[in-house]
Amino acid sequence: MTTATITLARDNTDLPDYPLPSGTRLEAHSYFKFHYDRWLNSDFYTRATQRNEWAVLAIAQALWCKSRYQNPIGTLPNDDALLAGLLGMSVETWQGWSRRDISPLYGWHLCRIPGTGEVRLMHDVVVEVVLDAIDARDKSADRAAAERERTALSRLRKSVADLGDERLSGNPRFIVQLHHWLNDTYPTGNRTVARIMEGMEALGVTAWRI
Repeated sequence: MTTATITLARDNTDLPDYPLPSGTRLEAHSYFKFHYDRWLNSDFYTRATQRNEWAVLAIAQALWCKSRYQNPIGTLPNDDALLAGLLGMSVETWQGWSRRDISPLYGWHLCRIPGTGEVRLMHDVVVEVVLDAIDARDKSADRAAAERERTALSRLRKSVADLGDERLSGNPRFIVQLHHWLNDTYPTGNRTVARIMEGMEALGVTAWRI
């Protein structure tokens, strides 16, 4: 790795841990937030434009995009050959860019990947954007899971009522217990009448009451 922008630590214990473990990805995301005001007022943009290094800015943005495909997401390999490969350049061409006073690796620094100990490159702003995207993904998944559960409970209440037990169909605690029993006992497949009856009996509702 070029020493123009990356200073090697004495050993891996001197490196910061990356905030995400190996295997963290965002396969469904084809975009990321770009704070253009922050970008246009950054030291990197100012210094690069003062030197008319527009290509450096373009290569830097390409690396930010490429980091979204890496493992873990938001990192880059600490290897000139691999970085050149990501950009479709020869190693010699990449090293020419990376050794400029203003390098496409401006702001990137070494880090250690938790669990594996691998040494890779991270960028604090790229990490910030990645963490924001993961938080949004997790909140969206939570909302979707909550909506699926609400729908399942509503259908289950109707099924219990259709089986003749209006009292139990209106008992939220029982419906939730039955819902969890069905999930545990029959995690796949449809909630047939026979399975619902089986669950009700397992929870102490005798068959004659249905």
